[in-house]
Amino acid sequence: MQNNPVIGRVIKNKYMYRLISILLSIVLFGCSHAPETGRSQFIAISQSQELQLGNDAYAEVLQEESIVTSGPQFEMVQRVGEKVATAANRLYPDVVAGYQWKFSLIRDNDMVNAWALPGGKCAVYTGLLPVTENEDALAIVMAHEVAHVIARHGAERSSHAMLSAVVAGIAMSEMDETDRLLVLAAYGVGVALPFSRTQETEADQLGLYISADAGYDPREAIPLWERMGKAGSKAPAEFLSTHPTSETRIKQIQGWMPKAMMYYDNSVAHEAAQSPSN
Repeated sequence: MQNNPVIGRVIKNKYMYRLISILLSIVLFGCSHAPETGRSQFIAISQSQELQLGNDAYAEVLQEESIVTSGPQFEMVQRVGEKVATAANRLYPDVVAGYQWKFSLIRDNDMVNAWALPGGKCAVYTGLLPVTENEDALAIVMAHEVAHVIARHGAERSSHAMLSAVVAGIAMSEMDETDRLLVLAAYGVGVALPFSRTQETEADQLGLYISADAGYDPREAIPLWERMGKAGSKAPAEFLSTHPTSETRIKQIQGWMPKAMMYYDNSVAHEAAQSPSN
C-alpha cells in the first residue's frame, strides 16, 4: 500500500491541532489587560490564589532573613511604604482590595534590591539605600515593585509557565529534534525575555505615577536610574536582559514625566491644603 502524502502531513502535524485547541481555550479563559498601558495579558490564576501565594512566600522568605525592626532606616522605609501604599490604594482600588500592606527592611548590604508580593507584602534590602540616597528615590523604587503587583506580573509569569508546560507536555514530545530546538529558541529569546522587559517598563511607568501621587518628586527617577546604572555596570546587553538599560529607562521616563508631574503637583497642593497652618 502506497503512502498518501496528504494523510502523512495530517499525521505529522496532528499535535499542532491539539495544541491550538488547548491554547485557544486557555487564552480565552485568561484574557486580561494591564493598567495604564492596556496591554493584553494572559492570566490563568485568580486573585485569591495570588493572595495566598504571596502571603506564603513572604512568610517563608522572612524566616531566612535578618530583619531590621528599629532605627532611622527602618522608620524611613515604613514612612515611605505607608505613603506609597496609600497612593496605590487611591489609584488602583480594585486591584488592591483586601491587601494588607507591610514593608520590611532586610539587613543585607550587598543586595541592591527590593520586591513586592501579591497581598501587599514588600521588602527593601539595606544595600539599596546607599544607591537611592533619598526618600524620593526610595519611593520610586518601592512604587516600581508595588506596580509589578498591581499589574499582576507575577501571575502573568506563572500563567505563561503553565502554558509552557502545556506546550512541553503535548507538543514537544511529538516534535522531532529540529522542531523542538526551533520552538525553544523562539520562546527563549523571541518571547520570554522581551516579555519580561515589557513588564519592567510597565512597572517603571506605574511606579512613577504611584510615587508621584504619594507626594514624591518623580524627577528624582532620572538621577536614580543613572546611579542604578553605575551600580549595575556589569549588567548584560539589553537584548538578553530582563531589564531595560538605564539609557532606555531614562528616555521612557522623560516621556511619562508630564503626567507624573501632574500627579505630583496635585499631591503637593492637596498636602498644602490639609496643612494645619492653612
